[in-house]
Amino acid sequence: MKITLPENISEITLGQFMRYEDLINRNLDDYNFNKRKIEIFAKVPFHYIDNIKQIDFERILNQIDLALTVDAEFKDRFVMHDIEFGFIPNLDKMTLAEYADLTKHGVDKESLPNLMAVLFRPVINKQGEKYSIMHYEGTEGYADMMKDMPLNVVNGALVFFCHLANELAEATLKYLTEELRKDMQPKTTSPILDGILQLKCWLKTIFRKSQTC
Repeated sequence: MKITLPENISEITLGQFMRYEDLINRNLDDYNFNKRKIEIFAKVPFHYIDNIKQIDFERILNQIDLALTVDAEFKDRFVMHDIEFGFIPNLDKMTLAEYADLTKHGVDKESLPNLMAVLFRPVINKQGEKYSIMHYEGTEGYADMMKDMPLNVVNGALVFFCHLANELAEATLKYLTEELRKDMQPKTTSPILDGILQLKCWLKTIFRKSQTC
């Protein structure tokens, strides 16, 4: 049986890494843990692994461990299932729907496929290095597919996401400081004031989530 091993994280998928994270949290002895590890990253059937020579068993494990530590360059476009996906070309022009889903999903392991489905969508037009992506219609169509995207692309996107979250935190803190000063003024009841109070509650929620990065 031919076994193909990853050389760096660009050859490891988000889904494999999610399965590996689950494996770490299981109470397995070293032997079965390593067999499951090979099953995940080398795509070898679990029942076949006992037939591997001991020297090859150790070599495979060493290569997997190495691949998990070797980074690869972030790419804003990648091809998966014969579809080219592109990172949001301009974060400053995100729609309200994109922004709301980004802050909703966050960077928890189980939310990463949904988060990636917001940040990456099919490329519909290219002109040199410039490109445009499909209009955002929610994450349902591509979230599950994102489990097959390369881990280096995921890591690079998370760096952008956390930078965005930090910028949001600074802007939100400044806004809340200004609004707190206004709170010291006499209160009135009006639709405008009600809208401001609702906005402040929403911003406080977003601020708390952005701090997790």
